[in-house]
Amino acid sequence: MHIPVMMDDGIWRSSPVPGAALDLARPSKGGVRYAPDVSLDEVRALASWMTWKCAVVNIPFGGQGGIICDPHKMSQGELERMTRRYTAELMEFIGRRRTCPRRHGHQ
Repeated sequence: MHIPVMMDDGIWRSSPVPGAALDLARPSKGGVRYAPDVSLDEVRALASWMTWKCAVVNIPFGGQGGIICDPHKMSQGELERMTRRYTAELMEFIGRRRTCPRRHGHQ
């Protein structure tokens, strides 16, 4: 998947997303790895570690995502827009009704 983001200079750039590995059997929690060399294998490994770390302490979470970019060359606004767009693209998988089962029925 690619996510288009408007940069501070007004130019739209598309950043590749190698994948988001989620344990969809349970709600997912993890992080987003922003790096110029992040790969699908790395994201899968990070997701696996997160799933195991959470399972050991009986927290029902696990997962990880990645975006290919250099966060050190991006402004705070660019990173925020990229994160918001990434989240919007994955909302089907990470929405509140998906990740917070105790809140079902609450707005």
